[in-house]
Amino acid sequence: MTVNRYDRAPFKARYDENGYLEDSPVLTRTGVFEYRDGKGGVRRELRRAEDVFSEDSLSSYRNKPITKGHHGKIDAATVKRHQIGTVTTHGRQDGENVISDIVIHDPRVIKQDGWKELSVGYSVDLIEEPGEYNGERYDAIQTNIRVNHLAVVPVGRAGNARLNLDAADAATPTDDDEGELTMKKVRLDNGIEYDAAPEVAQAYDQARADLGDATTKLEQEKARADAAELAKKEAEGKAEQIKQDAVDQARARLELEAVAKEHKVKFSEDAADRDIKVGVIAAVRGDAVDLKDKPEAYIDAAYDYAVADAGKRRDDAADQRKKATSRADGAEPKSGGGSADARERMAARLRGEKVEDDQ
Repeated sequence: MTVNRYDRAPFKARYDENGYLEDSPVLTRTGVFEYRDGKGGVRRELRRAEDVFSEDSLSSYRNKPITKGHHGKIDAATVKRHQIGTVTTHGRQDGENVISDIVIHDPRVIKQDGWKELSVGYSVDLIEEPGEYNGERYDAIQTNIRVNHLAVVPVGRAGNARLNLDAADAATPTDDDEGELTMKKVRLDNGIEYDAAPEVAQAYDQARADLGDATTKLEQEKARADAAELAKKEAEGKAEQIKQDAVDQARARLELEAVAKEHKVKFSEDAADRDIKVGVIAAVRGDAVDLKDKPEAYIDAAYDYAVADAGKRRDDAADQRKKATSRADGAEPKSGGGSADARERMAARLRGEKVEDDQ
């Protein structure tokens, strides 16, 4: 079974004229290493000398990227985002250790964060064969060790894999119970990405999730408030319409009753509008009409016609009286004049005054 592993190991480092950090540190060692199994348990795996110092394994260190923390397997698609340096030579055996030359092009992780230990990211084939090595129990053996990258971390697994810094440059590393630090990519709202420790990334993700929940709840409350305001306005509009309808109905009833009284139609206070209209129609037309089975639209139209007809008759009668009055006064009203004007001219003549139309 082939799996990925991360081992950590300090270097007598120096800064060159460009500010790059160079060292030849211990990167890993032989022996038994502990790994978390993801279920709260621990696996103990043996790294034998013949596997650690095999030519294929040692040559796999050369030209591998150095990263801040682990980001899983590094390849051509991801190296640009994570690389801060390079392993420049093959691995070399030094007793039970492997050393190599490295350069860190971006040493801020050491200067600012105080990280100074190293952890190798690699793939292995596991032989599921438990046993004991120098008095230590193990569950499996690592073979075919192939390096993928080297990470700078707060605490290294190998115990002796750290940068060889002078006391003035060294910083106390952060205690890491897991013995491992895998960096995570955090993307800000403005699009900027940066690497953060898992707990920072987790806290940031939780904060974003909490903000999302709060925003959702706020939008829901706003929607409910908007719906309540809309319902209130609709209710107010309906109430106003009901009020206006009541006023219109009352006015129409008063007008109907006034027309009925004008035509001497008798009705009770609780008489239906239809019955009053039928009475007005009969009074205007002066004949017996059978409107019993007629629909409301017919009654309304017949009523409007009867009222209009009665009004026309009244106006015609008024015109006839006006003409009769003008002839009795002895003068024909001029166009645009009326009976009142004729009477005024007659009165002026009786007083001996000269009237404009007299010859």
